[in-house]
Amino acid sequence: MRSRFTFGAALACMVAALCLAGTALAGSHHGDRDHHQGWDHHQGWGHDHGHRHHHGHHHHGGGNGGGGGGHPLPEKLPPIDMSEAENCDFIADPGNELCMLPFPDDYYTVADPSGATGRRVDFKDAGMPANVLGRHIESAPYNEADGFSPGSVILLKVPGIETTADVAATGATPINHLAGYAEPDAPVVVVDAQTGRRWPIWTEIDSTAADPSKAVLEIHPAVNFTPGHRYVVALRNLRNAAGEEIEAPIAFQYYRDRVASEQPEINAQRPRFERIFWTLKQAGIDRHDLYLAWDFTVAGTQNTTGRELSMRNAAFAQLGDTNLADGIPQGASPSFTVTSVESEPNPGQIARRVKGTFEVPCYLFPNCGPGGLMQLNANQEPTQNGTWTANFDCIVPEAAVTGPGGSARPSLYGHGLFGTASEVGSSPQRELSQIHDIVQCATDEIGMSESDLGSTVAALENVSNFPAIPDRLQQGLLDELFLGRAMISPSGFTTAAAFHQDGTLLTPSVLNTHELFYNGNSQGGIMGGALTAVSPDFTRASLGVPAMNYSVLLPRSVDFDEFAQVLYGYYPDETARPLILDLMQMLWDRGEPDGYASRMTSNPLPGTPPHQVLLDIAFGDHQVTDYQADVEARTIGAAAHRPVLFPGRWPNTEVLWNVPTITRYPYTGSAAYYWDGGPVRPNPAQPTATIGTEPPPYENLPNRVGEDPHGLPRATAAEQQLVSDFFDGAILHSDDCGGGPCYSGTFTGP
Repeated sequence: MRSRFTFGAALACMVAALCLAGTALAGSHHGDRDHHQGWDHHQGWGHDHGHRHHHGHHHHGGGNGGGGGGHPLPEKLPPIDMSEAENCDFIADPGNELCMLPFPDDYYTVADPSGATGRRVDFKDAGMPANVLGRHIESAPYNEADGFSPGSVILLKVPGIETTADVAATGATPINHLAGYAEPDAPVVVVDAQTGRRWPIWTEIDSTAADPSKAVLEIHPAVNFTPGHRYVVALRNLRNAAGEEIEAPIAFQYYRDRVASEQPEINAQRPRFERIFWTLKQAGIDRHDLYLAWDFTVAGTQNTTGRELSMRNAAFAQLGDTNLADGIPQGASPSFTVTSVESEPNPGQIARRVKGTFEVPCYLFPNCGPGGLMQLNANQEPTQNGTWTANFDCIVPEAAVTGPGGSARPSLYGHGLFGTASEVGSSPQRELSQIHDIVQCATDEIGMSESDLGSTVAALENVSNFPAIPDRLQQGLLDELFLGRAMISPSGFTTAAAFHQDGTLLTPSVLNTHELFYNGNSQGGIMGGALTAVSPDFTRASLGVPAMNYSVLLPRSVDFDEFAQVLYGYYPDETARPLILDLMQMLWDRGEPDGYASRMTSNPLPGTPPHQVLLDIAFGDHQVTDYQADVEARTIGAAAHRPVLFPGRWPNTEVLWNVPTITRYPYTGSAAYYWDGGPVRPNPAQPTATIGTEPPPYENLPNRVGEDPHGLPRATAAEQQLVSDFFDGAILHSDDCGGGPCYSGTFTGP
């Protein structure tokens, strides 16, 4: 139920109305940054795009205009330094030493009626972080977005809150007790302005900062934000570990306490803040307790996924398939060439290893090699630039050449971080293929393959070079889609002798072309989520040691250590580093699952079938944090195998919070399984050594305790059986893990 319309609420609405009425006089220093939006009593806040504002003075309610709460309302406040207001929001940092914090922030957007959200990002180069050479990150690629990342880490600098102890003292929701986000007096709150409901979050300090005075407060979504929605962030009643009350920034006090100002930059923002306060009031949050509040808009689905879908649709239309949603491969296979066939490379497992190339439409310039960039047409669609020759590497198991013809299930394979397609021939993949009769084929996941290391280093030295990474990742997704189509098309791999039982066309093909699957590990488990969301040819994907949102994954991964030395060397400001990662994520979303997760399974993208996903998570993973695997599970609507872990294994933690339990078998939906290699303990094979790992740290740091369990699930027979069962259409038995937690490696339980 809504609260009664009180005098205070009426006064707030009157002030908002006055502010809106006066916007012709209350100037905006940055286009339409005040969110010129009007209140409609039936529809809520609607976009009014018909006006831009002009500089001028307009007075709004003075210091006695809205008493109550614990803050006496001042008659006057000191003026705010507006020298950088064109580039930096002044709300939390009048000195502009922390430009672009808080972030994300709709201060950095302008009205755009042509987009789905009605907003358009409008960063200025001079406000963007600069490297040691004084080169600011170029804003143009970001200004094509109609909002911020659905996985945005909300960032701000709060003077006096510098340590994990300070954050704990505030009572903010921690990563291990996510249910606290809904507590009535929660000090850090995010509200979905469309629904009026609180969004599940956790709050932490950036523990990667060596200097606590530089540490940024981070607010994470425990479920990705909804594309196209607007969110309001509110912090209130803040105290640090010393018990000191944190006073609100002066600029914010102008809005919270309705203090008059002669500065047009302040007055131009008043309508926006009255709307923010109204949204918070409807959610039961009083303005007078606030330390800070602001809003931001999440990019729409089309803005994030539209480029990939445009490339996919145009490329498959060239093959003769213009109805991808029907699940029927129509038209021709991508053209391909077998370049080598190796017989019995692994006797007893692999009968044949087949390598070759295939042709894919190229959507990068000057070409699809490392460093290539998209060129967009008037409809913001990538334009084609000839074709690209991609590679493939396939393993044909002995089971496929000795069993019934056409028995082997075809599966794409996704390799690890900055790896190559050759990983398909690794021991766990050979075992999976032979035991469960699967032909697996891989291509280099360009964008983050071995060939992209040079461009990646260049992007870390100067983040203006970063757009080449997500652009090539999107081309890489198209490469994988085309490889999958070649595996199941009647004119595809089945026409090549290497994919027949005796290596000639005289015997049946080994491939069962009725259904395609996907299996990936590590980076392949991550990128496989984005691939799944756009795949027309497979509907079941096994994602090994997966997660999403590289801006959060990197600081929590040991794999980032060497890359961080480069990035941090060129961007030494510890306060700016989380912001840089958040900025990068806005572009990364177009090529990784963070931008696709809400449409990965039961709510598919246009022209795409629904999908089911299996998440196999390594407990305590040193490379891909469990926390973001959990966020992915919640966002895609997966259910969990329980018990997740044995009692006491992850103390004082709500494991897989708000992920429902698989209650009935056979189960055919998306699922999340934790695989536990056990705690640190003596290694029976080497008495002086240990094996096992401990739970991941709560801080945004990598797990470095014990051995890394990252590779254990894929090498475990029970996990391979689970993958096979999942490919068959269901997780068949409730006792796949003996009725208890799932164990990996040599661990069999406590």
